[in-house]
Amino acid sequence: MTMDSLPPPVQLSASVFLYHPRPESSNNNTIRGPRLVILATWAFAHDSHISKYVDSYRELFPDAAILVMKCFMRHFFWIPTARQELVPAASVIRSILGTGTGTGTEDDSKPPALMLHVFSNSGLGTAHNLSDVYAATASVNDDSRLPLHATIFDSSPGRYEYQAVASAAMYGVPRGRVVQRFAALPFAYLLSASLWVWVHVLQGQDWVGIWARAANDPTRALETCRSYAYSDADPLVRRPLVEAHAENAKAGGFKVLRRDDFVDSAHVSHARADPMRYWRLVKETWEGRLEDSLRILST
Repeated sequence: MTMDSLPPPVQLSASVFLYHPRPESSNNNTIRGPRLVILATWAFAHDSHISKYVDSYRELFPDAAILVMKCFMRHFFWIPTARQELVPAASVIRSILGTGTGTGTEDDSKPPALMLHVFSNSGLGTAHNLSDVYAATASVNDDSRLPLHATIFDSSPGRYEYQAVASAAMYGVPRGRVVQRFAALPFAYLLSASLWVWVHVLQGQDWVGIWARAANDPTRALETCRSYAYSDADPLVRRPLVEAHAENAKAGGFKVLRRDDFVDSAHVSHARADPMRYWRLVKETWEGRLEDSLRILST
């Protein structure tokens, strides 16, 4: 099944799309899946790329709605626009999952019903902005954090590195377009050099570092468990950075269920390189959320 054969998504903003559960879904699935899956996709992700994850989640959790949050280059340069586009996403989360008050009410005692899937540093930034928007739009008596959820970090998080940023900027230019890549190369390195000056000379904020630290902040994340998918061959987000983030998460009290090094797969290509292993990681991460949710909900 392809994205074209699925019921068309509802476009909520320029970058947010909602897929309702498949009409033909049944209760024969042995996994009690999430009611909502959020995909925070990477910059330059085409619909053909995203459709593969939508299709796989449809197969794994047919009763789940899927909220796709795309990332565009403009979101890095004008964060207010990025956050404004996410306001409808916060509303959809509340409409599907309800609101928790953080005071031990009935809503708070329910098992987790949300799966958050983050791709690359760009998706991490989108998830960070969503958390801020969700908090800013919360009512006085509601919990300002996203509802209790399990998280998948795919090729994330990294940090600012000169070559990695240049490579990321080139990621959106198809490898077969030799002339386009040749023309784009100077601009990619100019962008990376500008960020280097901003961070190391002008002492500006390294947004990637801020997003990574926030993902390990228990005051921002109400999370049951998480898993990481990464690769030693990824030139954009290096393996030691991901593993260090996982260790910091554990030290901060987060439950790190799995850390899967896909060894030789490219950036955000682990599902394509070894789909059975990848989707087993997703399935086991969701299944692992129940025992940890009991611990979190009782605190």
